[in-house]
Amino acid sequence: MPRYKAMTGLVKTNVHDHNMYAIRMRELESLLNALGYKVIDRVVQVRPKEAVDFMFGKGKVEEIRERVKKLDPDVFVVYNTLSSKQKWNLERRLGIEVIDRYDVTLMIFREAASDILSKLQIELATLEKAFPYAKLSASIKYRKMKAGFRGGGEYAYHKQVRAIQKRMKILKRKIGKLSAQKELEIIRRLDKGASIVVLTGYYNAGKTSLFNALTGFDKPVSDTPFTTLSSKYGGIEGLNVYVVDTIGFVLDLDPRLIASFQLNLLDIKYSQKQVLVVDISDKPDLVRVKINESLKILNSLGKDRDSFIIAANKIDLLEDYQYSLREDVLRETLGDNIPIIPISAKRGTGIKDLVKEIVGRPEIQLAE
Repeated sequence: MPRYKAMTGLVKTNVHDHNMYAIRMRELESLLNALGYKVIDRVVQVRPKEAVDFMFGKGKVEEIRERVKKLDPDVFVVYNTLSSKQKWNLERRLGIEVIDRYDVTLMIFREAASDILSKLQIELATLEKAFPYAKLSASIKYRKMKAGFRGGGEYAYHKQVRAIQKRMKILKRKIGKLSAQKELEIIRRLDKGASIVVLTGYYNAGKTSLFNALTGFDKPVSDTPFTTLSSKYGGIEGLNVYVVDTIGFVLDLDPRLIASFQLNLLDIKYSQKQVLVVDISDKPDLVRVKINESLKILNSLGKDRDSFIIAANKIDLLEDYQYSLREDVLRETLGDNIPIIPISAKRGTGIKDLVKEIVGRPEIQLAE
């Protein structure tokens, strides 16, 4: 039973976009559903000329305002990333809380976080996202309180800003220390001849299920997005290989969010191979979108296609002709050089073939 009501909005930046915007809105709705929100209304607008102050055009903002009055949502959620000024203006005009997709993702992260490291990273990412808005709101709040140089309002403003900056500095120091420790651990493993293979891909693609199938572990699996926030390490029996289950990707992943989980990035940085887990039961157009986004993210992290293996997961949910159609989509995007291994992590289908593909690469060492 949904606990809250949400109204969503998106500004299309491409006037010729007749499909991607709908995929993006479905993605946002899926994330909101995971948080207990029911989406009761949606607003889409092609980017207006006067979008600086509100993201949406002034006429559209008035339309949204009337819908808010009528439907009484708890929150208005914008797919696009809002500036502090846009968030402030929208909240004052609409009379309800306004957040963007980045905020939604962080909210899910906070609910999923169970270990200290994840909580530290999420707190820092949240403060970095909120800091410009906090500065803006504090400056407006205290502007009228100022009574000349070093007036009470100015003092209160600087005190609030410094408190946030101090907390972010403490968090960065703690995370930096943990990051240095982890990097040393990874280097020691590599010095001993071990290899690192990371499982990457979108949330809910089945990475943790595959991790369990490869390692024999029984880590929790959930349909909730981002169940895995801190990397899980395990070994493949008989091989000097570490398999790492990493945080899931999300559509249009904000670069700041990638940077926030720097410890996960270390696993990808030092990995010899990246197994890109794809939910092959998705519709073909969504498979295409997700594989393109995943490739873009991995390339931005310094990895090229020569080190990729595609694990086409959840084949147990498809008929043969349905799988062939989706494999064609993968081939159109990937070319013929990247291996595609059809698997069902849940049923264990294709796992041996995937291990053979990993072992078949010269940089993967057999245990002595």
